[in-house]
Amino acid sequence: MLFLLKVEIKQMPPLPVKDFLEYVIKEWEYFSRFQRRGKIIAGGKLAGKRGAAAIIDAESNEEMEDIVSKLPLFPFFTDIEITPLVPMEKALLDTKRIHSLMK
Repeated sequence: MLFLLKVEIKQMPPLPVKDFLEYVIKEWEYFSRFQRRGKIIAGGKLAGKRGAAAIIDAESNEEMEDIVSKLPLFPFFTDIEITPLVPMEKALLDTKRIHSLMK
């Protein structure tokens, strides 16, 4: 199952900046490990914001929850958005099927 994950921290947590940046480094290392394992298909920092987005390939909703809840910055996120995705191939097949049914 594919999911689009979008996370943001709209307000800085009450930590010294250096300590906060240590969490950010751990977060990107976590993302890198999951990308090497094939769990993160693509992702990156949200330009101009304190946030990130990723396309994650998880076996289930439970696995997705597990991945997100173990993110080093999880306690500091002010917004977490998880959207299930329909793979492009399936979307194309569905659209062609609907198109063929139209008179």
